[in-house]
Amino acid sequence: MSNKIEKVAVLGAGVMGAQLAGHFANAGIPSLLFDISQELAENGMKSLTKLNPAPLFNPKNADLIEACNYDEHIERIGEADWILEAVAERLDIKHKVYQSIVPQLKSSAILTSNTSGIPLADLATVLPDDVKSRFMITHFFNPPRYMHLLELVQSEYTANAVYNTIKDFGKNQLGKGIVHAKDTPNFIGNRIGVYGMMLTIHTAIKHGLTVEEVDKLTGTIVGRPKSATFRTSDIVGLDTMAHVSQTTYDLAENDEERDMFKIPDILQTLVDDGRLGQKTKAGFYQKTEDGILSVNLKTGEYGPQKKVRFDGFRLAKERTSAGEKIKALTMSDDKAGKFFWEVLAGSLIYTANRIPEISDDILNVDNAMQWGFGWEMGPFETWDAIGVETSVRRMQDEGRKVPQWIVDMLNAGHKSFYGIKNGTKTMYDIQSKNSVPIHEIEKTISLALKKSNGSIIKRDWSASLIDLGDGVLNVEFHSALQPVLNPIDGSIIGALNDGLDLVESGKFNAMTIGHQGQNFCAGANLALILELCESKNWDALELAVKTMQDTTQRIRFSKGPVVAAPFNLTLGGGVEIAAPAAHRVASAELYMGLVEPGVGLVPGAGGNLRIILNLLGQSSSRIGGFQKVQKAFENVGFAKVSFSAAQAVKIGYLLETDTIVMNRDHLISTAKEKAIELADGYVPPVFRDDLKLPGAGGRTAMVTGLKGFKLQGKISAHDELIGQKLAFILTGGSKAGLTKSVDEQYLLDIEREAFISLAGEEKTQDRIRHMLKTGKPLRN
Repeated sequence: MSNKIEKVAVLGAGVMGAQLAGHFANAGIPSLLFDISQELAENGMKSLTKLNPAPLFNPKNADLIEACNYDEHIERIGEADWILEAVAERLDIKHKVYQSIVPQLKSSAILTSNTSGIPLADLATVLPDDVKSRFMITHFFNPPRYMHLLELVQSEYTANAVYNTIKDFGKNQLGKGIVHAKDTPNFIGNRIGVYGMMLTIHTAIKHGLTVEEVDKLTGTIVGRPKSATFRTSDIVGLDTMAHVSQTTYDLAENDEERDMFKIPDILQTLVDDGRLGQKTKAGFYQKTEDGILSVNLKTGEYGPQKKVRFDGFRLAKERTSAGEKIKALTMSDDKAGKFFWEVLAGSLIYTANRIPEISDDILNVDNAMQWGFGWEMGPFETWDAIGVETSVRRMQDEGRKVPQWIVDMLNAGHKSFYGIKNGTKTMYDIQSKNSVPIHEIEKTISLALKKSNGSIIKRDWSASLIDLGDGVLNVEFHSALQPVLNPIDGSIIGALNDGLDLVESGKFNAMTIGHQGQNFCAGANLALILELCESKNWDALELAVKTMQDTTQRIRFSKGPVVAAPFNLTLGGGVEIAAPAAHRVASAELYMGLVEPGVGLVPGAGGNLRIILNLLGQSSSRIGGFQKVQKAFENVGFAKVSFSAAQAVKIGYLLETDTIVMNRDHLISTAKEKAIELADGYVPPVFRDDLKLPGAGGRTAMVTGLKGFKLQGKISAHDELIGQKLAFILTGGSKAGLTKSVDEQYLLDIEREAFISLAGEEKTQDRIRHMLKTGKPLRN
């Protein structure tokens, strides 16, 4: 049997099925998208360019998908190596589809179901034995492009080779985090996640909390998605949530908390009324012309949202890490703390009681909640963070029944679920009643473990230098004040220079720049820039900008290759750090852009030079030069941000020669491999003094365009000023022209001058203040 997957057939062109076909296309895999009619299949394809967030990295990826129907094209099922069923969640419908396609399957084809909760044993009853050996569940989370989790379930009949083929393909080709689940109701993610949501609703009603109060306490403050509980429910769809909860109630007959899955009255009322959430513009929240209203959990009526203020929330906000925030909130004695503790304690106990029912180990459970529900910390990681001993004692004092295996674990001297021993992460194993090593997954490198085994060379408050082995040094960002965004500060600049010193001295052959936080780098430290502006300390600001420019040039001309590994938000200064590297290993999910105009500035640390070099390439010819500079002017001027790494290449932030990785967990490992490859015989690039830019002639066209936008009301006077400064830099300032070239340093000098000039503008300072306060750009 061949294990190679070169073509896929997706059965069901609904929202989920179409997006699955779209994500296969993102991975470069062609697919056949089937539905009962050609119209439905084609509508599913069309939805891929209309849905938000976008399912495709690039709209052209849709060319890899063919719309098919069962009546006319069923024999084409035989072309597929993997047939992924994603039809309606009804056993009779799925069985009918299986019976129709089985005669068409080639002998090596793998058949899987994307069911979110129907037992595998029930699904397989209509399949011949030879197909049962090639049948399993592949539960993707919605939307499949963005959700990292892929739950896999195999039966006693599923061949190990089949399971491993899907596991490896899902991890390496589709970029998924694989969780091994058992054939139990709603598997792992939905079993734990939906229980938590149901418990939250019941507890909110019991404590008299409002919808907005609950979402304030169960969102980013505790390392959960911004949509928290009720807004997440609206996004998922209240009918979907009710269905998943009811499925658990119906199937989990022996669950000690089974009644918690009974649909709460308020949820049933909303579903009966057709108030299904975001898709009907009314659910727990209602979108109106007067703003967004919230539902009263007791009456079902909507009203204005009230300002939420809790002492517990304030105490949690003062902490820096998610674990510290959660611990602070659980210890608060106000209404918020009591509510949150009750929900958390109940969820932790319920989760612990599911081992080994839904999973043999705690790691798969934690991974499922992180990758499928966007939690920063899984349940058992959270339990470690608040202190297992003290929290268990509190639970017991309150009369809660703590699972016996946890009591036994503590009595045996194991005070936490996870630990690090000799550079290896361990977890408590119920079966052996001991801590066992967690082996690193292939193609992954854990920076935390590297640091724990003595590989850390230097640690500062926002960055560290780590020896990756094999002559490769890594610069890791971990901002002490803003760990989510990692803005550039003196600590990061210092670490970069210290790392470059080690490469220049020959102690390391190459350097990577990457980390495993939430975002690569969202730009410069705006608070520091504003502070210097308000104190009119222009010399200090210029020195800071010049230092940053010099650092990025050091990255470019380093004796050994520097490989950057950008992912997620890579904005402003983040782009300026990644762009001068010898190579970039980028996550497919990359939101990259020079966004400085949004805060009244132009790129100041070499961003303009980078995009010019990227778009012009190695050619010094002026042919087509204006069009390329015009493209750069539009992309930077309008602060265009890529919505994928593929689009970043198109914009000019990445090069076609850069590496794009589907699985973000593989970034550091892949960057290291690339650094080793480049280090063999590496020759740094040559300083460019032959850059032919449009000069005054090209600048006139850009400035004329700006005036037109201003007259049409599309941009403000301050936008026009920023655009004029940007045009001056990108066209080569006063030195470029028909017969004259400019060099890299000149472009950096005029860029720096423009940056400082704009920083002195009151409207720029207003934009920076507004961004710091609201997180949104100000148009003034």
